[in-house]
Amino acid sequence: VSQPILSNEELERIRTIGAVSDNPFRTATIDVTYDVANGPEYMAAALDSVCALAERAVADGYNIIILSDRALSAERVPIPALLATSASHHHLIRKGLRTSVGLVVETGEAREVHQFCVLAGYGAEAINPYLAFETIEAMLPTLEEKIAAPEGQKRYIKAIDKGLLKVMSKMGISTYQSYCGAQIFDAVGLSSDFVARYFTGTATTIEGVGIKEIAEETVRRHAAAYGDNPIYQGMLDVGGDYQFRLRGEAHAWTPETVRDLQHAVRGNIPAKFTEFTRKIDDQSE
Repeated sequence: VSQPILSNEELERIRTIGAVSDNPFRTATIDVTYDVANGPEYMAAALDSVCALAERAVADGYNIIILSDRALSAERVPIPALLATSASHHHLIRKGLRTSVGLVVETGEAREVHQFCVLAGYGAEAINPYLAFETIEAMLPTLEEKIAAPEGQKRYIKAIDKGLLKVMSKMGISTYQSYCGAQIFDAVGLSSDFVARYFTGTATTIEGVGIKEIAEETVRRHAAAYGDNPIYQGMLDVGGDYQFRLRGEAHAWTPETVRDLQHAVRGNIPAKFTEFTRKIDDQSE
């Protein structure tokens, strides 16, 4: 491939490449979802199964592995794409098989430049963000400029490519092949044991969650998506990762903290400043 972001058509060409006569490539697709009825405690076992399937695929002569969460449904919960990718990548390294196979990730999770970067950094040679493409296609009728779906996908891929190049250039890396698997990241808020097993070699100085908490969060998100909560029937969770949003991610700077600071400064009210500092310092709220 000429660049790492694959359209759906390009992914299918790779998936069926074994049907082409006189070529050395064979492709195996591994499902990285599992039955939601097994609960969050099953995720570790599901990861072990994915790693074992990847090892067996290489032993059976397959030299391209597609890790896919396409089977996601109300009954199937996906393993986080980065976790599945890194776990498979490091398992194959430990078995001495990684250089014999290419990893392709078919995921609905990847949508922003950083998400593509970490997938690449932990072993993904190519990525198919199928849900991003579907989202673009759904958005096209609402845009002022009338463009066809293939053109929309082409522009998105170009934008992600430029983002990847920018990140790589900042790190002094000139090729995607050098960036792939380099894992030039630090882990923040992940337990050392978890990182050592699934993100081997990554620096981690701030402890945090492990497989248990990540599995529980994944199952909760899945339940919210397929549950009967009326808030999510026709819309996605607002998230609030970048800006404060009601029902979103917790932020230190909220309308209440800004209000208290403004009242404290403009009105010279020590009590308001005390309240402001309490809310900023107390990260449990």
